[in-house]
Amino acid sequence: MNITSDSARQRGWYYGWNIVAFAIVSTIAANGLTVNAFSLFLKDWSQQLHANISTLQLALAVMGVGGALLAPFVGALADKYPARWLFASGLAGMAIFHVGLSFVEATWQFLTLSAVLLPISVALSASLTSNAVVSRWFVRRRGLALGLTAFGLGIAGAVLPPIIAALMPAFGWRMIWRGAGIIIAVVLIPAALLVVRDRPAERDGVHYVTGPRQAGPHDGGEASDLTWRDILGRKNFWLLLAAYLPILALYGGCSQNLAPIAASRGLTTQAAGALLSVFSVFYVASTLFMGLLSDRFGNRLPLFGLAVATSAGGLIFAFGQRFAPLCVGIALAGLGGGIWPLLAAAAAVEFGAGAVGRAFGLLTLFIPLIVLAPFLVARLHEATGSYVAGIAALAVLAFLGGCGCLFMRERRRGGSGGDAAASPMRETVVPIG
Repeated sequence: MNITSDSARQRGWYYGWNIVAFAIVSTIAANGLTVNAFSLFLKDWSQQLHANISTLQLALAVMGVGGALLAPFVGALADKYPARWLFASGLAGMAIFHVGLSFVEATWQFLTLSAVLLPISVALSASLTSNAVVSRWFVRRRGLALGLTAFGLGIAGAVLPPIIAALMPAFGWRMIWRGAGIIIAVVLIPAALLVVRDRPAERDGVHYVTGPRQAGPHDGGEASDLTWRDILGRKNFWLLLAAYLPILALYGGCSQNLAPIAASRGLTTQAAGALLSVFSVFYVASTLFMGLLSDRFGNRLPLFGLAVATSAGGLIFAFGQRFAPLCVGIALAGLGGGIWPLLAAAAAVEFGAGAVGRAFGLLTLFIPLIVLAPFLVARLHEATGSYVAGIAALAVLAFLGGCGCLFMRERRRGGSGGDAAASPMRETVVPIG
C-alpha cells in the first residue's frame, strides 16, 4: 500500500462508524419501549391487567435476571460468531415480544413473555454484541465509539416518552407495541444482515485500529485465549463490579419509578414524560462525555466522578417535591448512563478487544444482585407511603461503590489527545491477579 492511498483512506469515511450507527439503532429497538418508556405504561397495565404496579415491575426484574444469567454465554458468542446473525436473531425475538405483548390479557402472560423471550432477545441485540463488535473496529477513539454506541438507550428515552405520552390517548398502548414490533421485523432485521461486519478489512483502512504505530496484540480484536477464570482472577474486575452495580441500581430505581414518583408529588403524566426526557438527554450527554474522558484520562477518575454526580442526583430526586428540584435530581441521576462506555472501555483495555464479550458478559452476570431495586423502591412506597428511603439508600450505595474504583491501578505514558493508538498503554488498567 503506498502512502498516497493510505492517506486517502484515512481521510475517507471509516466503515466502523456504520457499525456504531447500527448498534445505536438496535439498542433503541431493544430498550426503547421495554426500558425507557416502561413506566408510562404502568397505569394502563395496572388497570387493565388488574395488577399492582410493584408486581408489574417484576417484568424488569425477571428480564434482568434472565439476561444476566445468559450474559456470559452471549458474550462468548459475541467474541466468536458473526455479529450480523446475533443482531438479527435478537431483533427477531424483540419483534415477536412487542407484538405478543400487545395481545396479553393477564398478568401471568405479561410476566411469562418478559421472562422467556425478552432476556435472550435483549442480550443478543443490545450492548453485549454491540460492545464486542465495536471494540474490534476501534483502538483509536474507542471510548468515543463506545460512548456513541451507548447513545441508543439515551436517545430512545429522550425522544420516545413525550411521543408515547401524546399518542397513548389516541391509539392506546396495544397499538403502540404492535406497530413497534412490525417496524423491527420489516426494517431492522434486514439492515442487520446487510450492514454489520465483524472487523475491518484492508480496504477499510487501519488507522482506527492501529493508528500511527502498531497496536498491541489485544487491541485490534484478535482472538483471545483468556478464560472466564482468568477474567474473574483480576482484581480490577471486582473493583469495576463494585463501582458500576450501585450506579446501575440507582439508575433503575429512579427511572422505572419516575412516573409514579411524579404522580405522588402531584405532577401530570405529561410532566413525567418531560422528566423522562430530561433523564435520557443527560444519559446521552453522559455516554459521549464519559467516552471522551475515557480516551483522554482513562477510566478510574471518570468512574469516581460519575458516582459522586449520580448519588447527589439521587438524593435531590428523593427529597424534591416540585418539578424544578425533581428535574435537577433526575438529570444528575441520568448521568449514570455514562457507566456503560466506561465499563466497556475498561474491559477492553484490561482484557483486550478479543475478550470484551466474555468480560462484559461476566460483569453483566452480577446484575441480579441489584435488579430488584425498582421493585423494592415501589414496595417500600406501598409499605410506608414514601419513596424517599428507597431512593436515598441507593444514592448512598452509589457513592460508596464509586469510592472503590479509586483503588484501580492505571498506568499512562506519553502521547496526547486521547489517541489510544499513538499511546497504546495510555489508558491501560494494569492487570492485577
